[in-house]
Amino acid sequence: MNHNGKRGTRRLPVIAASALLAVLALLLWIYTRAAEEDLGFQPLPPPSPDKLQWVLITREGGELPEYDCLLPDPGRLEQLAGMPVEVTVCTADKFMNLAAANAPMDAATLCYADPKLKRFETSGKAENLQELLNREVPGFRLPQEFRDWCGNTKGDVYAYPHTGVIARMDGNPLAGVVMLANRKLMDAYSLPSASFSHKEETLEALKTIRKAEPGVAPSYMDLASLQQMFGARAWDQEGVWQDVFFQEETLEALKYMNRLYGERLLGEDVFTMSQSYLLSQLREEKVFLAATGSLYSLLQALPEDDPVWDSYEIVGPIAPDSRKEFQFRQNYDEQYASSLFLAGSAFPGVQARLLLWFYRQNMELTAEQRQAAEDAGLGEVLESPLPYTPAAPGGVYERYAQPSLPYEILFAHYADTRLASTFESVEGYRQIQAVRIVVSTPQSEVEQIYRETLLEMKNRGHDLMAQWKQNKYRQAERLAESTE
Repeated sequence: MNHNGKRGTRRLPVIAASALLAVLALLLWIYTRAAEEDLGFQPLPPPSPDKLQWVLITREGGELPEYDCLLPDPGRLEQLAGMPVEVTVCTADKFMNLAAANAPMDAATLCYADPKLKRFETSGKAENLQELLNREVPGFRLPQEFRDWCGNTKGDVYAYPHTGVIARMDGNPLAGVVMLANRKLMDAYSLPSASFSHKEETLEALKTIRKAEPGVAPSYMDLASLQQMFGARAWDQEGVWQDVFFQEETLEALKYMNRLYGERLLGEDVFTMSQSYLLSQLREEKVFLAATGSLYSLLQALPEDDPVWDSYEIVGPIAPDSRKEFQFRQNYDEQYASSLFLAGSAFPGVQARLLLWFYRQNMELTAEQRQAAEDAGLGEVLESPLPYTPAAPGGVYERYAQPSLPYEILFAHYADTRLASTFESVEGYRQIQAVRIVVSTPQSEVEQIYRETLLEMKNRGHDLMAQWKQNKYRQAERLAESTE
């Protein structure tokens, strides 16, 4: 009998077991190392407690580098706050998500008007500015004219608008939204600037581009731009506010858009394009003629040496059939920022300091207000020169932009939930119907569908919104007259 063979046989299970244990130990070590290196989803670390959290909200959420020209740098914001500031640039939707998650935020500057943000004001997470002052600067009262200027229907003020003046109407033909035409293509096909001053000549020019340049969108023109070119006004001959959608100029604009679309001269992207998309189309010279509501704020942000200025030139406006004088205006949704302060901030004193800085932009302080600020230890805010005044940025395009309606941003500064709901319903329905009229309606039926749309809008609560806007318009006119 071979005992050595039996002994070797007995060793095999021991060796196998040892090897298996070694493999298991190795796998356990690898898993442990991997777990240490990749911890999976982790929440963001909380912001530094010694920094004021300031959110800047833009349509693109900082996607466009051109927004750097529009937004204040952190150094200037720190001068205002008197302490270190951490800046976050985001969209309105991301801001709402941060607020819902109770992320630490102290101040938010809204760079455009958005119904979601207006409703947020009375959500309980934004400070009533007078109540903030009552706590931090006792005795400092916001005057009635200020509450009329930027408050809601109850006289409560939640957002501070950043504008230095209440503007008067201006008849400057170069004011507001204009058209840009590709200079190279104009030269190549002998299309003078005067071609874009008349509806039929503009159509013929666009047909030329469509046939000769299949890779170029003939035009991007939206309803707001055509309404302005065709003379739609927010006031009637007696100076009473009126909704521009309820005017014959709007019908003419819809008919013209319908015709452009029917003849394949209007890019479908005009209904959904973002500013970044429009900018890319301009820079790549993929569009011949552009006139959209977002064009003003986009061009305003471009530096003076941007290639867009070399590739495109300003043309128009198109004259309407009525021969009415056009009424250009700024895109106030983008032009005037506003700031609100978040409730529960760890720095309420800094919030009050910022509010006083802002208040100095447009209002003369009374003796009582000055004394209240002195008693609260904020007297230096009233005496020091303003380190930064939020105002309209400069640039090439600024000379073509003159305000035409007295402080129209008032119409966006509402905070009543009922009004916000009505506004969202009316604007949503209006946008859907405008697209429908342009892309799905035979030319002979445009007017009928438009009249039906107006009737439906009235049934959806338009009268409530119109009455509120008319009241605000009268307040703005009264205040504008008092500043002259």
